[in-house]
Amino acid sequence: MNRRQFLASLGAAAGVSSAAESKQNVLFIAIDDLNDWIGCLGGHPDAKTPHMDRLAARGILFTNAHCAAPLCNPSRTALLTGIRPSTSGVYDNAQPFRRSPVLQSAVTLPQHFQAHGYRVVGGGKIYHGSFPDPASWHEYFPSQQQNKPRDPVPPVRPANGIPDTAQFDWSPLRVGESAMGDTQVVEWASRELRKKHDKPFFLACGIFRPHLPWYVPEKYFDLYPLDKITLPRVKEDDLDDVPPIGRRFARPEGDHKKVLEHNQWRKAVQAYLASITFADARVGQVLDALDASPYAKNTNIVLWSDHGWHLGEKLHWRKFTLWEEATHNVLMISSPGLTKAGGRCARTVSLLDLYPTLIDMCGLSRRPGLEGASLLPLLKNPAAVWDRPAITTYGRANHSVRTERWRYIRYRDGTEELYDRQNDEMEWTNLAGQPEHQQTKTMLARWLPKENAPDSPRERGPGEDAPGNPP
Repeated sequence: MNRRQFLASLGAAAGVSSAAESKQNVLFIAIDDLNDWIGCLGGHPDAKTPHMDRLAARGILFTNAHCAAPLCNPSRTALLTGIRPSTSGVYDNAQPFRRSPVLQSAVTLPQHFQAHGYRVVGGGKIYHGSFPDPASWHEYFPSQQQNKPRDPVPPVRPANGIPDTAQFDWSPLRVGESAMGDTQVVEWASRELRKKHDKPFFLACGIFRPHLPWYVPEKYFDLYPLDKITLPRVKEDDLDDVPPIGRRFARPEGDHKKVLEHNQWRKAVQAYLASITFADARVGQVLDALDASPYAKNTNIVLWSDHGWHLGEKLHWRKFTLWEEATHNVLMISSPGLTKAGGRCARTVSLLDLYPTLIDMCGLSRRPGLEGASLLPLLKNPAAVWDRPAITTYGRANHSVRTERWRYIRYRDGTEELYDRQNDEMEWTNLAGQPEHQQTKTMLARWLPKENAPDSPRERGPGEDAPGNPP
């Protein structure tokens, strides 16, 4: 029995009537700026994420997933179009993807589901906030023009006392959870799940935290007492063997210096962890709504974050690098009848793989031109052979190749980094200049994109991110 026949048999066996109850639905949960600091990934010993952990336990957790780009707009564009940045020319946050000559007529992942009879709705941050794509959705919350509800803010900003850092700020809020934009998005998604649907649905739910600024209700800060906070491991001379371009990406004289000067490192880690746990509670809300709905047994759940985040590692903060802290993201998939509970997959995969994967999971027709690979073999068997690395691009012609053992970085000027993660998980020792590793570099370099498209046109919008354009 093939996947399409199997899906049809699920509905017949259950004796259900509506298309949404008999066909495979999709609950598509995106979390902004979430690194691997969640319980099931073990990225931080203090993290409290019971709801993401329980979702991981009911499906497959990809422990080695990576973004196509370490910043919001190009990462989300690649995921939702299936086209990598080096092909599209969408490299930074100021480039609306519909202005790319390659993507102006692209059929996005939601549009592909529309074309197959799905009701496709979304809420919160799915595309980059500056550039929503109304053609991708039948309906959107709060609206097709404003994709994210507004959040409350503290009475005085910056609340952390660090000047001239825009949204690089954190503070507990004395508000109820219902005042938060993410709560409003999840409540909308929960209402959608309570509806009677006469079509299968693709429901996208975008959670904004832990994106900056880290303003969440006070009770989440209280879960992380300052005197018990674990700070990241940092090597003070970490950048000494990094090429000049990599050091410019890190900007150690920027955020990191300011955090140290204002004695805010511990408070910043507390605020990021509080924001993660706040986001996790929102995941719990939408999972509870799905489980209470008629669609629990035939809805595929995909939860992903758009990239990672540095909190002082390599003397850097935010994303915008090609190192592990910025490229490693959260990815978990639960599919009734397909995934086994508690599966963990250590294969190196990319967010670029989600478009073809969801097509296969739901039995839709294939779409030509997608540059990722379907993860269906790994959903069936997490230990299956998989020889593809994950490629991450930051700006034109700067790439990282990540395999299960190695990370190889080549910058646009030809300078390189090579890390043996089997023996150096913090990526502290750059091996690129050692002759004995030349063969390894040659092997990894074969995966570098052959094309580095010119930059797509830029257009600054009223979005929530700095451009992130590489220096």
